[in-house]
Amino acid sequence: MDRRGFIRQAGASALAIAIGGITDSAGSENYFNGHSGTNNSSTMKHKCKITILKRECYKDLQEKYLADPNSGPCPYFREGQVIMVDNDNFFRMLNGTFCAEAWDCISRYVYAALQGGSIMRGWTNDEKVMIAYCNDGTRPVVFKLERIDEE
Repeated sequence: MDRRGFIRQAGASALAIAIGGITDSAGSENYFNGHSGTNNSSTMKHKCKITILKRECYKDLQEKYLADPNSGPCPYFREGQVIMVDNDNFFRMLNGTFCAEAWDCISRYVYAALQGGSIMRGWTNDEKVMIAYCNDGTRPVVFKLERIDEE
């Protein structure tokens, strides 16, 4: 599968998870673990906690390919930084404080978490957690996404 096909498939899957339309390989279990696909904000709200785990910098690639070979690591984030996302700030891309390219890479998973969906069921040891990264080839950032359930 090419990259465009993968991205299209991932987006469709995340949306399906967010609305409760994906089941396991046997077709029997909803990824919401008891939650319906409707927005039932009166009983439970969800947030997504984004933690910056790593900022990589590949100086050899920057020197070889970038117009500014001294670009350095990503200027938007710091390791250990925590960003909380809720339904209010999600649609405003965190009020413009988040790198647009990185947001494009992770927003579908953040949206699934905000809707109470399982981010990475069967892939990580906790279905509420996902490790993702932005696609900047010379200075990628590694994110930890966590669904936070609040009563």
